[in-house]
Amino acid sequence: MLQTVDGQVYDHPETPARPGLIREALEAAGLVRPVTPTAHDDAPLDAVHEPKYREFIRDTCTELDPEVSVTAAGVSMDPGVLERSDPAERAAFYSFGQDAPLMRATYGAAREAVDVALTGADLVRDGAMDAFALCRPPGHHAEHDRMGGFCYFNNAVVAANVLSGDGRVAILDVDYHHGNGSQHLTYTRDDVLYVSLHADPRFAYPGFSGHANERGRGAGEGFNLNLPLPPHMQIDAYMDVLDRGCEAIAGFDPQALVVSLGFDAHREDPIAVLGLYSEDFGRVAERIASLGMPRLHVLEGGYALERLGESAVAYVQGLPGGASDE
Repeated sequence: MLQTVDGQVYDHPETPARPGLIREALEAAGLVRPVTPTAHDDAPLDAVHEPKYREFIRDTCTELDPEVSVTAAGVSMDPGVLERSDPAERAAFYSFGQDAPLMRATYGAAREAVDVALTGADLVRDGAMDAFALCRPPGHHAEHDRMGGFCYFNNAVVAANVLSGDGRVAILDVDYHHGNGSQHLTYTRDDVLYVSLHADPRFAYPGFSGHANERGRGAGEGFNLNLPLPPHMQIDAYMDVLDRGCEAIAGFDPQALVVSLGFDAHREDPIAVLGLYSEDFGRVAERIASLGMPRLHVLEGGYALERLGESAVAYVQGLPGGASDE
């Protein structure tokens, strides 16, 4: 599959190979115990996303021919477009951009990614200290009823919402891009703390969210912490910012932590401009583990395919005892 940026055509970075490369590397290093994901009903997903949105993706994908890819025809707030015959025009109502195309297999893949995250949440609820949910496609850009940024359903927030049934939950997002969807879905909640380290939205996607002055609203005011980063930041400076995020999480004292884990902070990532090396992700994991609470690590971005495996190995080596692998 291809994508077009500034008139130039590139291979699409969000490929099916991503979770497989990570799993192969982790298994070769003996760091994980693979677990087969369990199918869950739609209730946990519909508790976070508008059910009509889920049904739209399901029904549209079912109708498409295998060779067809549908890109939203812009963005529309007019529900009248849902009556049109062109699926690209209908998709505009449920999109905030044009970077989440629909194909025959999209719904199945996105729905299975939710099951992977929910299986990880089940393991954490059953006593696992660490579970690594190898979700694909990623999810942290997906909003209540809008897709974009390669994301359709917000795997991390669906899992966090389930875990919140046992008490307060924190989400720590270390993907290069701001998780506008995760912020959108938790912005008015005081039982879910959202902390995000991400490239400054003044120069990085998605651009419209992730500023430091976005702190939550209503009951959720003060429970949203954005920590924008400058380009080319290296690990020592990055760890200083991570310390700030971890201190906020420690003060919140959640019973579980969901990590939206992107490896696109890597210096070789093709759609990012931070300065971490593969081994640096071990330091990131050690700091996260020092919080001492059960952790569900949910895969988000990371597109330097030749560095994904070694970055994931370094990360899991930084956790005490490795992790279960979904």
